[in-house]
Amino acid sequence: MTSAPQPPGVLGTAWLTAAQTLQAVVRVRRVVTLLLLVLGYAAVTFLLGNRAKEGMDLRVLYCTLAWWLVGTAILPFASMYFGVQAVHGDIEDRTSCYLFVRPIDRTGLLLGKWAAAAVLAVVTTCLTTAAPFFALAAQPGGWGDGVDMAALRTFVLAFALGAVAYVSVAVLFGALFRRPLVWSALFVVGLQMVTGNLPVSAGLRRLTITDPMRRLVLDGIEPDQRLTQLLWPAERRIGFDQIGQPVCDLLVLTCVTLLLAIWRYRRAEYDSRARD
Repeated sequence: MTSAPQPPGVLGTAWLTAAQTLQAVVRVRRVVTLLLLVLGYAAVTFLLGNRAKEGMDLRVLYCTLAWWLVGTAILPFASMYFGVQAVHGDIEDRTSCYLFVRPIDRTGLLLGKWAAAAVLAVVTTCLTTAAPFFALAAQPGGWGDGVDMAALRTFVLAFALGAVAYVSVAVLFGALFRRPLVWSALFVVGLQMVTGNLPVSAGLRRLTITDPMRRLVLDGIEPDQRLTQLLWPAERRIGFDQIGQPVCDLLVLTCVTLLLAIWRYRRAEYDSRARD
C-alpha cells in the first residue's frame, strides 16, 4: 500500500502560498500600468526639477518629494492595500473556508500571504523612490555637492522596512476586522499622518511607523536645519538622543503585529456564507 502524501510543513506551506499569491496578483497589464505610472512620475519630477533648480538644491527637492509623497502617501496606502487583499480577499470570497478544511497549517498560509504582500509593497516602494531620484540626477548641475547616492540608499532602506511594517499591520487588520480597508485608512490618516507629524510625546510617536522611518532617514542623510524643518516641521531641533534605534522599533512593531495576526488567523472561525 502506498502511504498518503504528507502535507507540507509551515515553511513549505508559506513558500507555496507566497508563490501562488504572487502568481495570482502579478499580471502583465498590472505591471505595465505600474511602470507607466512610475515613468510618468519620473517625467513630472524631471520637469519640476528643471524649473526649481535655480532656487533650490535638487537634493533638498528630492528628499522633500520622497518623504512627503512616497513616505507618507504612496507607501502606506499601497502597502496596506496589498496586505489587506492578500489575507482578507480569501475570507471575503469564502475561499478560506475551502483552504481551512484541508490539512494545511494556517500559520504557513498567513506567512506566505504576508511574504507575498511584503514583496509587492517593497518593489512598488523602491520603484517610486528611485524614479524621482534618477530623474533629478539627470540634472547634476542642480545638486550643490554632486548627486548624493547615499540619500537614495537611505530612503530605500527606510521605506522598505516601513513597507514591511505596514504590511504586517494590514495583515492583522485583514484577519481581525470585517472592513479592514476602512480600518487601514483610519490607521494611516489618523495614527500615521496626524500623530506622526504633531508635537506629541515621543512615547506615542514610537507607536507609529512614520516616526521611526523619519528618524532613520534623518540619521542617514544628515540634513541641515532647513531640510530638517521640511521633513519634521513639529521639531525645532533634532538631537542624537532623539534618533534612538529606529530599525529596532520597526522590527519590533512588525514582529508583534505579525504574531498577533497569526494568533487571530489560527483561532478565528470564518463563515462559509454571507452574514446577515
